[in-house]
Amino acid sequence: MDKELVVREILSEQMIDVGAKLIERLDQSQSNVRAAFWLFISDEKTWKMMLISPFVKTDGPKSFYKRILEANKNADKSESVISLNDIGVADTSNPLANLLSIAITTGSEFAGIRFSKNTLNGTFIEDSYIYRIGELGTATNLPI
Repeated sequence: MDKELVVREILSEQMIDVGAKLIERLDQSQSNVRAAFWLFISDEKTWKMMLISPFVKTDGPKSFYKRILEANKNADKSESVISLNDIGVADTSNPLANLLSIAITTGSEFAGIRFSKNTLNGTFIEDSYIYRIGELGTATNLPI
């Protein structure tokens, strides 16, 4: 793990590729990533990689960030990795992930779907890049 990826205002191919590799490494460590996507945070004019797993609830976010650190350590020396500052983790009750799961479901497969300038149940999503939105199990609990 030699270099951290520079996350910018524009979603780059490098960001997309590095995110996919992180998810693959987390899958290899059986981290049960149910949803993974880049989300544009318009107030900050930056992107955040969101990882959704039931382990965040059962083991706590700190434990899941340790999984990410371990996955980053397993990256090839030539690969860039995403800084923990640019990653958010949540459990499967995350409202945004559940909103996205209403519109898109990929199962456990990689999809590579750009989802931009859409409103779901009154929530505007400026921009996102979705790798995966699997079964979250809480979409029916969303307020309308």
